[in-house]
Amino acid sequence: MAEKRKRKPARERTERRYLPEATHTTRVAAGLGMLGSLALGAGVYGTWLREPPMNVAPVLVAAGTIGLGAGLWLGSASAFPVRVGDAGVAVERGAEITRVLWCDMTQISVKGADLLIEASNFRLAIPIGAHPRAVAAIVSEAERRVPKVVKLGDAEKRTFPAPTTPGGEEVPVRGDQVAGRRCAATNKIISFERDARLCAKCGQVYYKDNVPQTCVTCGENLAGQTLQAT
Repeated sequence: MAEKRKRKPARERTERRYLPEATHTTRVAAGLGMLGSLALGAGVYGTWLREPPMNVAPVLVAAGTIGLGAGLWLGSASAFPVRVGDAGVAVERGAEITRVLWCDMTQISVKGADLLIEASNFRLAIPIGAHPRAVAAIVSEAERRVPKVVKLGDAEKRTFPAPTTPGGEEVPVRGDQVAGRRCAATNKIISFERDARLCAKCGQVYYKDNVPQTCVTCGENLAGQTLQAT
């Protein structure tokens, strides 16, 4: 009896997890923090160290506390991890992960100090100052996977670090949320993750029994090349 051919194990989908730069802070956050510290210091002096106490000291204490707190909050507001890889781009805010697949992106551009990733129903703003390496990885991966959505000039690209080394921490993709999406080929609703098959290049989603020869989004050959949702 002929030995059964072993099934080739499915390639694991991965992404790289980038932490924000430790030295990053916005000018607004730094300014508020400095002003808040000065006001708080003046208020403490005027309340407890000066004789007689200054009438305006309690106001300075309150304003300084608010300003310092606001500066600390703004400085950490952009301090969220960013993920870049087979499952597109995601940001972590506590236990919540907000993700946009490559196939869903409509435009990647720079707006102010942010890299703006737009989809049909929402957008992600990645602060370039806090995440220069993640931004470089996003642009590099997007140009390889979905080049038409990248709307950046050469001058803008030169401001990002060269993605010569991967950077970040490689982690497996977990928690795909493809149930409820429609097959890109047939428009059939996918009820369970196990019934979904994904394009390895752009992440486009198909029903397992209706996978076309080529991806309708990026043109990638799908014959035996799709990946399973996880």
